[in-house]
Amino acid sequence: MQSNNSEFKGKRLLFIGASGHFELAIKKAKEMGIYTIIINYNKNAMAKQYADLACDVDTYNPEEVLNFAKEQKVDGLFTSWNEVNLYTTAYVAREMGVPFYAKKEQLDQLVTKYAFKKTCRKYGVPVIPEFYVGNNLTEKEIANFEYPVIFKPTDSGGTRGMTILHSREGVEDAYLKALEASIKKEVVVEKYLSQGQLIVIDIAVQNDDVYIASVADRSIVRTSDSAVPLAVSYMYPSKNIAIVEQQVLTPLKDMIHGLGIHNGIISFEGMISEDKLFLIETQFRFGGTHFYKFVEKACGVDLLEMMIEYALKGTYERYEFKGRLNPYFSSKYACQNLQVDSGKIVEVKNVDAVKSLQGVDWFVQIKNLGDIVPNDGSTAQNFAKIGLSEESDQKLYQLMDKIQHTLEVLDEKGNNLVRKNIPKEYL
Repeated sequence: MQSNNSEFKGKRLLFIGASGHFELAIKKAKEMGIYTIIINYNKNAMAKQYADLACDVDTYNPEEVLNFAKEQKVDGLFTSWNEVNLYTTAYVAREMGVPFYAKKEQLDQLVTKYAFKKTCRKYGVPVIPEFYVGNNLTEKEIANFEYPVIFKPTDSGGTRGMTILHSREGVEDAYLKALEASIKKEVVVEKYLSQGQLIVIDIAVQNDDVYIASVADRSIVRTSDSAVPLAVSYMYPSKNIAIVEQQVLTPLKDMIHGLGIHNGIISFEGMISEDKLFLIETQFRFGGTHFYKFVEKACGVDLLEMMIEYALKGTYERYEFKGRLNPYFSSKYACQNLQVDSGKIVEVKNVDAVKSLQGVDWFVQIKNLGDIVPNDGSTAQNFAKIGLSEESDQKLYQLMDKIQHTLEVLDEKGNNLVRKNIPKEYL
């Protein structure tokens, strides 16, 4: 059943967080007639320019956000793209009595990598084995490592703080790097599966019914043996959907039901190695691929609109998922991670030229003028996410290459920071 946008006219929706990822959500809310308010401590936050009202509020301070929300008399709360903001939003929603799809108790079992793996094992979901979890690594524990291994902060998304090691050399540095990137100051060391296909599984839950909305194959580039491979793109539909359905869908449904998740979006990252699928981590939110745009185009279901509706009503009635969500898209899509080298961004050229290219469906800029891009080999080097559609994977990669040679992101010395990193064999 589809509802009329007039019912939302004048409603006040608070967006908690203001990274560039929020752009499409704010614009969608405005299309629905909603008054948009956005908060973040960063005055330069990319998405602040799109909202009706933007304020400097620390979203990592739940009480400060709660007081602001009460002052603004908001009707609902929306967040995504950051785990700490999920906790803040869950707290504020509970205190104000407004809808939010996630509860603190659910987040506690999903957000950190260790908690997620523990939850997976409880429901029979396959995960990669780990050798260590904690914040006091000893030589005895190091002696049990079976290389290659990967060091990770237990609670940081993307590739921040991660290091791959093929031997004992560098363990201390890798441990400290992961510890520094962790909010809770905890590190996990896992077996690293060097050969395999990384995938992302996006699940939509409607009134306790669980559906696969999309599955993507992640295309990567390696910068060194110790650096975690960076994703240059996510390719839809995945060639591995059948493996997902056969190996993990049933236990994932059991886990989602066991956690008491009745509605919402939850994504899983996994690795297929020797025809076996292992899950690595989860995001109880929309991820950076903005997969909902591809689902809307392929299936006619607008998941972003529905989550905004849920934030204001506590239900989403615009579409029935059953019979409509189907991850076997008939067309080819890709989310391109456009990456840049380290430096201070002082000028950006040819964005409109990129947006006008045939096959470019949407463009979400993550970095703003004045931002300093680190040289850490992490997702912090993503300048933009770009949604593409084409007839074949090869044409998608050719379009990505064209974009990399069209867009210019300049530093203080006039150097173009845009990486040209589409592997030649893909073209």
